[in-house]
Amino acid sequence: MKFVSYIHQGNNAYGMLREDGGIVNLDSRIGKDYPTLLQLVQKNGFAAAKRAAAEVTVADVQESSIRYLPLFLEPVTIHCVGLNYAAHAAEAGHKLPEFPRTFIKIPAALVAHNEDFEKPTLSPEFDFEGELAVIIAKTVRKVRAQDAAQYIAGYTCFMDGSVRDYQFQRTLDQGKNFYRSSSIGPALVTPDEIGELDPLTLTTRVSGETMQHTAFDNMIFTIPKLIEYISGFTELHAGDVIATGTPEGVGFSRTPPRFLQKGDVVEVIIDKIGVLRNKVS
Repeated sequence: MKFVSYIHQGNNAYGMLREDGGIVNLDSRIGKDYPTLLQLVQKNGFAAAKRAAAEVTVADVQESSIRYLPLFLEPVTIHCVGLNYAAHAAEAGHKLPEFPRTFIKIPAALVAHNEDFEKPTLSPEFDFEGELAVIIAKTVRKVRAQDAAQYIAGYTCFMDGSVRDYQFQRTLDQGKNFYRSSSIGPALVTPDEIGELDPLTLTTRVSGETMQHTAFDNMIFTIPKLIEYISGFTELHAGDVIATGTPEGVGFSRTPPRFLQKGDVVEVIIDKIGVLRNKVS
């Protein structure tokens, strides 16, 4: 199942995205119990959503007629992982990390699929990082890696926009949290749609040029290990996001550096999950 949050004719809604681009509106059908997509995740309403969608023969709206929203209207905690691919650690001049390196992304830094990034005016070093993100299914604390699968609600695409001079010369949190510099979406895709994750690939394109490409079996810390590690030092809640890190090929490591400019289009493409597309304005 693929779930999206969107605006249609001025109204916020959420629904199930079909392969043909049609969307079944769910808040009009099960919204009494699950008013938003986040509450659907929090209350484990996936079975109810599947039953409601199965009864619909004609989609309520087409993807082409909606404006996407970030997955959740309500704020959630976004944990981002740095240096989770060996080749990226090498290009950044770091040794392989012994433990996951994490930081927090604030909601104001995110835009939805097809929404524009805001090019920073304080820096020319706006960089791209395509990533896979995991959405947590239920509250968990100190889970073991072997039990982590039951705490995964789904996956989505993530673009961790990074302002490099602020990141390297000031603080990581500043460089990673410029307003409207990152994105998430377009859909929350449930694990049953994906199957085995390791062989799948991530590709990042900038204005049509492939910049990053990797398979997920190249991660240093697997998703279960990340859930174990993060839930060890804090409580994860339903709807929280873990962005699992970016592979090699980012802009600052290139010769010459390839930073994002106005008019650039960034696409994060993940097998079986989708394409997250944003333009720099």
